[in-house]
Amino acid sequence: MGLFLVISAPDRLEAQEWTKNYKTQYAIIHYSNDNDLAIFTKNIDKGFSFSSENIENNPLLTKNRVDRIVERVRALLDMYPSGLYFSIYLYQTNKEIETMYRSMGFFDKAPIAFYSHRTKAIYISLESITDRIFAHETAHAVINFYFIVPPPARMQEILAQHVDRYLWEK
Repeated sequence: MGLFLVISAPDRLEAQEWTKNYKTQYAIIHYSNDNDLAIFTKNIDKGFSFSSENIENNPLLTKNRVDRIVERVRALLDMYPSGLYFSIYLYQTNKEIETMYRSMGFFDKAPIAFYSHRTKAIYISLESITDRIFAHETAHAVINFYFIVPPPARMQEILAQHVDRYLWEK
């Protein structure tokens, strides 16, 4: 008699946790409350000249910031995949990211954010999010949409590190 490991389906977990969605040109952001979206938007603003803006005054602020980072990542990688559209799941803590990571069957050290090719989604902790971390995970999304067979993880990591290093350099 064999031992079977049952892993919860991430899609089922996701449906129970997020009550709100926000769409951009390249992504749909899943979050629990308006404050989560505001924190995410504020923390990905380093490369923007009008960082004193807020969501209340500009409802398109999140869309503009997310799409600008995605476009910058595509330009840095010189990869423009058709049909690029992915999900972003906002978690409160790094511990929640670790739990999600484990539920997907990964057993190595859990990152503070990650991209899943299987679910075409970025999973981010609001505790740790920055523009560079978001760009890094976006690079994984772009790479995975660009290639029919995604390159090995090490190659993807080199390209993603290039993106976070040169994100705002001209």
